[in-house]
Amino acid sequence: MEKFVAATNVKVNNHIPDDLAFFILSKLFVKSLYRFGCVRKAWTLLFENPQFMIMYRNYFLYNNHSYYDGASILLNHCLVPLTGEPGELLHSTLYLLFSDKFENRVKLDWPPPFHEDDRCIHILRFVCVNGTLCLTQGRGRYAKCVFWNPTTGEFKVIPPSLFEYVPYHDTMKNFHGFGYDHVRDDYKVIRQLDFFLDCYAYVPCDEPVGFTLMWEIYSLRSNSWRKHDVDTPFCSSYDEVYMDGFCHWSGIDDYHSLSKVGPCLVSFDLCNEVFLTTPFPSDMVDYCDILRLVLLNGSIAIIIYDESTTFHIRILGELGVKESWANVFIVKPLPCVQHPIGVGEKGDIFLRKNDDELVWYDMSTRTIEELGVKGSQGCCTIVVYKDNLLPL
Repeated sequence: MEKFVAATNVKVNNHIPDDLAFFILSKLFVKSLYRFGCVRKAWTLLFENPQFMIMYRNYFLYNNHSYYDGASILLNHCLVPLTGEPGELLHSTLYLLFSDKFENRVKLDWPPPFHEDDRCIHILRFVCVNGTLCLTQGRGRYAKCVFWNPTTGEFKVIPPSLFEYVPYHDTMKNFHGFGYDHVRDDYKVIRQLDFFLDCYAYVPCDEPVGFTLMWEIYSLRSNSWRKHDVDTPFCSSYDEVYMDGFCHWSGIDDYHSLSKVGPCLVSFDLCNEVFLTTPFPSDMVDYCDILRLVLLNGSIAIIIYDESTTFHIRILGELGVKESWANVFIVKPLPCVQHPIGVGEKGDIFLRKNDDELVWYDMSTRTIEELGVKGSQGCCTIVVYKDNLLPL
């Protein structure tokens, strides 16, 4: 009994040394770090602490996410025609890049639907889902959309929608996202249809001429499109990422009801088929025309860049929470670099130089290496790719 009383009278030291605390906290996700701010006031300012940020960045870069296990890089390279005639479209070439410095390169053949026309083929939003790519070509009346597994060669041509044909109108098909619904074991595509009056068509006076834009979803299981009624239409920027059943893109253009939200990250839940918005921080809004949405080591991130060629990288901690954008990396000025075109599996940033030469920047060693490829303006994209032998 006396020993028990003595033990209870011993003063407990609840102080955790900063070195130990930082070591533990540096291994947490951004979302968890923000929550730990309620434990100790000083921890609310962790992202402003230089000592902690060194530890956090190192762990973030060296602890590769399982998403990248066995991954390689696809480079979709659009080539300018040799004739250089005005109005000529760019021919698309696909390369598989591998080895530590990407010096090994293998040209891949596009699937049969594109054998006769390889112009302007896009990998929808630079996303590979379970080894499958969604390829699109064009956005007008004759637009193509094809699922393709480069490893097995299997492909599936997506049929047209009943909604895209409107009398006296042309239709613009804006593909926004491609991903996997794990609840229904289904691959889906979400797109927006915009209708424009055909200026060459004779329209009877009693015919309606105004059609609002429409969202629709394609399901591989049903092999069909269906209309998706949504209250808030969103316009997107050029880039998009996919992660864990969500398609994400930057909501930049606010000529629709984005004006109520402002510039933001738009997320679409493929399982529940609902939208979610995460506003950009106020100090990011002025840079919304020079940012790139990427997936950085398993986290949603924004690369902000300007004419000084300094890159600021912010990582999102929690969807829907504006305050959870953490400013984690600042990449000092890189000579002759124009803008990023994508991110690899180890945090490698692929960039275009002023002379159109493609390079990659190793964030761990802070070195730049050339790929030995020249890219056309705005026409080179990077995709993290993983083999998958399973059928669609």
